[in-house]
Amino acid sequence: MAFTPCSSLAGNIASDCTKPRIKGYESIGLIFRKKDVQSFIVDATNSRIIKNLTFPATPAKSVGIIYNPRQSPAHFNGTKTEFQLESNQFKKTVQFYYEGIGGTNSYNVVEPLKNINDYVIILERKDKRGDGTYQVFGWESGLTATAQVYDEETGYWLITMECEEPHSELTLFDTNYTTTKAKFEAFKALSY
Repeated sequence: MAFTPCSSLAGNIASDCTKPRIKGYESIGLIFRKKDVQSFIVDATNSRIIKNLTFPATPAKSVGIIYNPRQSPAHFNGTKTEFQLESNQFKKTVQFYYEGIGGTNSYNVVEPLKNINDYVIILERKDKRGDGTYQVFGWESGLTATAQVYDEETGYWLITMECEEPHSELTLFDTNYTTTKAKFEAFKALSY
């Protein structure tokens, strides 16, 4: 007899024993302001899947690359999603490291991340399953920096960006992993 859900839950809560999940993120992520997205397409049957983003041709530089080459701490360590009962929202936290110093980096990178809540970050998981490989943070409510700590001992900024959104996870996914990876690479080409 086939399993039939008796509530709105339409999937099993169980691990795939034949293909265990690989945890963590790759070293490169993308950051951009949602206001810089010219158009977008979401999946017709699931609004949590973003199929495509279009950025304007001018200015050509609309996307920033977040590069975390260190193995320790792990890439985007501290990134998480937590359900908040009081607000009935999912609190999303993305943490990354930035090694820039000086007034120019302060002006162009560190300071713009605070007080503006329309940043979106796309991270690539190490686990390549198609839908779910590219996780999107801040699409519904926009991320803003909630902590920026520079430590001369380590030589980098630890930047924490957060938001609360109604859905637990949004992804960038179109057709299959290969097609989506090509889009992610094309977005990287729009970097500053």
